[in-house]
Amino acid sequence: MIDIILGTSTRCVGCNMAVDVVVFGGSGFIGSNLAAHLSSRGYRVRVADVNPPKRSLENVDFKRCDVRDALDVFACLADAAVAINTAIIQIPRINEEPVLGYQVNVVGTQNICEAVARLDNAVGLVQAGTWHTIGEMGLEGVVDEEFGYRPDKVEERAKIYALSKVCQESVVRLYSHMYPNKSYVVLRTGTVLGPGMPELTAASIFIRNALSGKPLTPYKHSMYRPMLFVDIEDVCKAYEVVVGKVLEGGLRGVNNVFNVVHPEPVTVIELAEYIKQIVYEETGGRINPAIEIVDKGLPSAFTPEDKHKFKVKIDRIMELLGNHALKHPKETLRRVVKFLYSE
Repeated sequence: MIDIILGTSTRCVGCNMAVDVVVFGGSGFIGSNLAAHLSSRGYRVRVADVNPPKRSLENVDFKRCDVRDALDVFACLADAAVAINTAIIQIPRINEEPVLGYQVNVVGTQNICEAVARLDNAVGLVQAGTWHTIGEMGLEGVVDEEFGYRPDKVEERAKIYALSKVCQESVVRLYSHMYPNKSYVVLRTGTVLGPGMPELTAASIFIRNALSGKPLTPYKHSMYRPMLFVDIEDVCKAYEVVVGKVLEGGLRGVNNVFNVVHPEPVTVIELAEYIKQIVYEETGGRINPAIEIVDKGLPSAFTPEDKHKFKVKIDRIMELLGNHALKHPKETLRRVVKFLYSE
């Protein structure tokens, strides 16, 4: 049936305009920010998702699309140049519905890669990757884009997610070998921070508890876990630059993986301490949240020294970004606190 689609017009049925970029999963936090940002930079953008965006996106086309359905994917990309894939089943849902997680995260990525390969008008794919593919435990030495995949070196609750993200990245990289005339790129981001970020992330939970006068409650067994973060605005800038390169015919061939993270690791207890201080300052001292360490009786997998045992290299993305410096997580956390406190 895909061959039938490819034998017809390259413009999708019902579309009244051609688009530069299709953001699959574009109704989520990262996807909707990307769609808004790229549209504001003059790109013609389509959001392709099973649900419409929760936020208003000016000058952005929406088309219902289930990435598990190859025909849906081909139809949404049939009159476009670049695909961005942010479609994802996250924690905790992926643990509750692993089959759905596989179908969306892995089969969906395969469908988009294949559509890009088969459609003459499509020049490339930019895949949303994550630092979780390298693992969280036992990190040592230089962490560059060739550091390697360690999906078993994460907490148990994150293993299925990490495995699915390794699968995504592997599929994209395999397509870069099979179709070197197309651009297959992976932007491997840190945990993305910014206003509107998912409510179940540690940063979001800590901030909302703090502003409500509740204590911040990191777990003792994971309080020294080093985490890598990145600001949503820096993510949008990275995608803008990469999409521009892809549209120009660049970033073809293999090894197009980029670390998009602030290179300084932040432990969970440091995250809590940052938020405590920022909330105190931004509320003029009216709220001074406590930090209460919760002991679950589990052995600790991390030590205070762990964050100093590795160094993250971001040379590749910085070469593309030029003078654009990545924001420190404290700067982003302050912006989120201000945003939520003003609500």
